Amino acid sequence: MRLTITFTLALLAIWPALSQAAFRCGTGLVDVGDWPVEVEERCGQPDYVAVYPEASLPGIGIVQTVEHWYYNPGPSGFVRRLVFRNGKLTKEESMGYGFLPGAAGDCKPNDLREGMNEFEIVRRCGDPLSKHVEWIVPYQDNRNYGGLTAAYPQEEWLYEFGRNEFRRVVTFRNGRITRVESTGKPAR
Repeated sequence: MRLTITFTLALLAIWPALSQAAFRCGTGLVDVGDWPVEVEERCGQPDYVAVYPEASLPGIGIVQTVEHWYYNPGPSGFVRRLVFRNGKLTKEESMGYGFLPGAAGDCKPNDLREGMNEFEIVRRCGDPLSKHVEWIVPYQDNRNYGGLTAAYPQEEWLYEFGRNEFRRVVTFRNGRITRVESTGKPAR
């Protein structure tokens, strides 16, 4: 009896680590460290893929990218975002309830909110008119921190909502909306 209780308590203690280590995809398990081809074999093609620059060196250019793969199981399950760095799965995230597959819906300016991910936006509003990536170097007072500051990519998408609506510039960091701003009206 004492052995059973000890085993049960040990299992409960490591359960959170087990649940984060691997997750079910179809009939197989996908785990951190898997290659993209292994994930695709088990999960099928992703519903949406976004590729971002993650590191750049002066004079050389982009030296590392990050890929976000989205799987939408429909409204009864949660959208999963798989993050790949250096050709390996590094993270799996649950992004909230899924939605019915199909064409872009009726997108309105107020549908664009902070915290939404790029897959949700493309699903609701379709592809943007234009995209722009800018490297941001945050200000850091080296007297207090004594180190270099890492630049990060920030992506902006431009959306148009008709002749009587202002265009919107949607700013993303790490695949999530951080800001939505109005800009000039579209050309007539």
